[in-house]
Amino acid sequence: MPANDKIRHIVVLMMENRSFDHMLGLMKQTNPLIRGVNVNDYTNPITGLPPLPVTDGAQYQGMLVIDPGHDFTDVFYQMYGVPYGTAAPSEPAMNGFARSYQQLGGNPGDIMRCFRPEELPVLNALASNYTICDQWFSSVPGPTLPNRAFAHFGTSFGRLDMSPDYFRAKPSIYQRMKRAGQTAKIYYYARWSGTQGLTFLLSDQRNYFGLWGDFLDDCKNNRLPDYSFIEPPYYDNGPSVAADQHPDHNVRAGDNFLRQVYEAVRSNNDLWNSTLLMIVWDEHGGIFDHEIPPMVGHPDGFTAPAFQFDRLGVRVPAIAISPYIPAGVDHTVYEHTSLPATVTEQFIGDPGSNSPYAREQYANTLLHLLTLPEPRQVDIDFDAKPAAAVQPVSTADKDVSKLHLDQVNEVHGVLKRNHPDVARGLDPSTVKTEADASKFIATGLAAIHP
Repeated sequence: MPANDKIRHIVVLMMENRSFDHMLGLMKQTNPLIRGVNVNDYTNPITGLPPLPVTDGAQYQGMLVIDPGHDFTDVFYQMYGVPYGTAAPSEPAMNGFARSYQQLGGNPGDIMRCFRPEELPVLNALASNYTICDQWFSSVPGPTLPNRAFAHFGTSFGRLDMSPDYFRAKPSIYQRMKRAGQTAKIYYYARWSGTQGLTFLLSDQRNYFGLWGDFLDDCKNNRLPDYSFIEPPYYDNGPSVAADQHPDHNVRAGDNFLRQVYEAVRSNNDLWNSTLLMIVWDEHGGIFDHEIPPMVGHPDGFTAPAFQFDRLGVRVPAIAISPYIPAGVDHTVYEHTSLPATVTEQFIGDPGSNSPYAREQYANTLLHLLTLPEPRQVDIDFDAKPAAAVQPVSTADKDVSKLHLDQVNEVHGVLKRNHPDVARGLDPSTVKTEADASKFIATGLAAIHP
C-alpha cells in the first residue's frame, strides 16, 4: 500500500499475556463474524478427569495466581498436546493448555475461562466501534521478549529466551525511523515501572524514551512523534496498580488503561484525525485459544536448535482504531512484524525494499484498513454499561515474577556498562518481591534516564 496522506502518527499500545479467546472470543455470541468461541465449543484433556470445556467465568485477579507457562517448551506442549522432544503431530491440536497448567499446580479449568464482553467494557466498546483483527498471532510460540523483539526489530534474531540483552546494537524501527528523517519514541509509565525496551536503544537512548506524563502532554499539544510505542505500568506503586494484564495483575485495571490511552489520543482533534492506534497483546500467556497458528510464509533465516521459526505463536487480541477505520472484523493474518512493517510502509517506504528482514518484508500491513474518505467521529460512553467495581489487590509483596526478574537483570546489565558505580551498589540477587523489583528498577532508571 502507498503511504496514507491522512495519517501522520502511528501509536501502538502493547499489553501482556492474554489470548484472543480469553479476552474477545465470547464476542462471537453478538457478532458471529468473529472467529471466537461459544461456551463448550472446545475442550482440553486433563489427567484423571473428563476433558475441560471452554467456559466463561474468567476473573479479573486471583484466578491465575500461579503464572501459566509460556516459555517455548510450555507453548509447544499447549499447542501440540505432547511434551517438546516427543513425536508431535504435523499440525497443532491446541489441546495442551489445561494439562500444561495442571502440571504447574494450577486449576486447569481456569486456563479455559473467558471474559464475557460486558466484563471488559472498554475493550468491548473499542472492539465494537472499530476493527477487530481476529487473526493476529504472536510471532513466536514463546515468552515476552522474543515476541516484543519482532515488534521492535521485525525478528528476534533466532532467540526464544528471556535473556535481556541480546538485542543490543541491532537496527530497531526507532533507529531506522531516525535515519529516514522521521521521529519515534517508546513511552513507558514511570521509572518504577520501567520499560521492556531498555536495551534496544543503548546508543543515543535518551532521544527515544518518554514517560506517561510526556505522552499525555504530547497528545494534548499535538506533539506526538511519527511513531509511538506505549508500555503499561508493570508494577504496583502506591495508589497506582500494574495495568499490563500479566497474570495475576488486575485485568480491569488494564481495561481502564486502554481507555486512558484512547482518550489521550482523542484529546486533540488534529491528532485524532491523523492517527492510527493499534492495541495488541504480546503473547497469550499460556491461556487457551483455539485457532491453529499458521506456518510462516517467509522465514528470515534465523533459527534455533529447538525451533526453526517456521510457525507463528498463539493468537492474541488486536484492535485497529482510527477515524478512518469502520467498525468490523478483519480476518487478515497478522503477526507482530506487521507493526514495524506498517510504520515502514507509512513513513519510510515499501517494506519489501526498506525492511531488513524477510518476516517484516512480507508481513501483512494495516494501511488497507483505513478505508473511509473522511474521519468518522464516534462518541463512546464507556460508562454506559460499567463492569462491576473491583478493588485491585496489591501484588507488591508477592514473589518477584520471572518477567520482572528479567527486567531487573536488564537494567543491571545497562548500569554495569554505562554507570558502573551505580551498578556496584545494586545486587539483583537481593530482589525477592515485586516491590523489591520496582525499587531496584526505579533506582537504575534514575541513573540511566536522569
